[in-house]
Formats: sequence, C-alpha cells, structure tokens
Amino acid sequence: MDNGEIYRKLEEAFAATFIKELIPGILHNFANPLNGIMGRTKLLQRRIEETVKKMEATYPDASAGMMEAIQQIRTDIRSVSHESEAFFDVFKDIGAKFYALAAKGEENINISELMNAEMRFVDFNLDFKHDIKKHIRLDNDVPDFKGSLAELSLAFWALIRFALFRARGSKMREFSITTEHDNKYVSVFIKNSGDALPAASIDVLMECVNSGSQEIMDSAIDRGVLNAFLILNKYNARINMFSEESFSTISIGLPYRNEKPRRKEI
Repeated sequence: MDNGEIYRKLEEAFAATFIKELIPGILHNFANPLNGIMGRTKLLQRRIEETVKKMEATYPDASAGMMEAIQQIRTDIRSVSHESEAFFDVFKDIGAKFYALAAKGEENINISELMNAEMRFVDFNLDFKHDIKKHIRLDNDVPDFKGSLAELSLAFWALIRFALFRARGSKMREFSITTEHDNKYVSVFIKNSGDALPAASIDVLMECVNSGSQEIMDSAIDRGVLNAFLILNKYNARINMFSEESFSTISIGLPYRNEKPRRKEI
C-alpha cells in the first residue's frame, strides 16, 4: 500500500467519524460563546440606554455635547447585535443539517421545513449561492409524515445537488424547488435549466429503482440520484424524472396517510 492509499484510508476513517463524534462537540463549543455574545450585547444595549437617560437628567448640557458620540456607540452596538444574530442564523443552519444527519429512528417530518433547511444549507456552497438564480416556493400547510430525517436529508441533498450542478452548467443557470400536497401525497418538484436528460438514461435509472439494483452503467445521471431514489422508494414514493424544453424536473410524491397505495409515476 503506497502513501497515497494510506492517506485515503485515514481520510475515509476521519470522515466516517466526523459527523457523529466531532460535530456535536464543535457545535456545542460554538454555541456557548455565541450565546454569551448575544446575551451580553442585549445587556449592553439596555445599559447604554439607561446610562444615557441618567446623564440627560443629571447633566443635560454635557449629554447634549456628547450626543454625536453616544449615537455612534448606539450604532456600533446595534451593528454588533445584528452581526451576532446573523452568525446565530448561520450556526442554526449548520446545526440543523448535522442534527438531521445524526437523527435516529423515525419522526414526524414536514417536507417544506426539510426543503427550507436544505436550501439554506445550499448557500454554504458559494458557487450555488451566487451563480444560480433560485426560486423557492414552499407550501406551509403540507401535512407531516413519518420517516427517517437522516436518510431523507441525504436523499434530497443528493437530488438538489445534482440539479444545482446541472443548472450551473447551463446558460440560464436557473433552479427551482416547489412543495405542495393533495389528499394523499406531499410532493416535491426539483427543476433545473440545462440540456434534456436522455430518455434512455432515465429509463435505465427507473429500471434500477424498480428492481432495487445499486448498479447503474450511465454517466449522464449521477449515481447519487439512484441512491436517493432507492431510499425514497422505501416510502412508496411516486417518482418521476423528465425534461421539457430547456428544463429538467425531478418530482417526488410521498404518501402521508397510513394506507400503502401502489407506486405509480406522478
């Protein structure tokens, strides 16, 4: 075994333990000082206002002369508060993703909330954040359904990433994600601009999904899409993939009622 192979083995071992062993501690160590900064900032804002009121009442002439400096202090404190809250939002987005990946067992899942979390996580990839025009339309009234948050988070991330890469390679660079529901299914539609996917490739992919095969001999469709579809197939999902004009669409319908209808394409 050469040094390159040894390094790859060590890298894989590190990656395998990163989510479960290291990320919880990393997030915990970030959370404590961040909560302290936010709390102290709010306290400082309140104390500044109380101090200014006392100065204005006790030393009106002096406080009037210091008003410009006081306003600058207020502005600086508001800026620190705003930036710490923005940092906290970023922290929550990271924490939500890794919580999802480490989640055990089944729980109630709201598909719109899950897609919102996945799309917020997308912005950590600067190419996706800045180079692609994204349209996000989420149904806030979708019913919950039972499922594994960890596997659904990974499955939809694979599909979103596939669509985003195809959008980024197109001239239009457009991507959209939509959720909706009817009386049986909650549905997700992932759409990207780009050349049409070959019909033969889609047929091969769907044959693999229907047969449960984990091998797909086609370079036009990412292997991650097959793995995602195999996961979703466990939920009796209605899965479809098609191209129209300059856009391709992945549609997923997940049953949220107890009955198990026959799987069919949307």
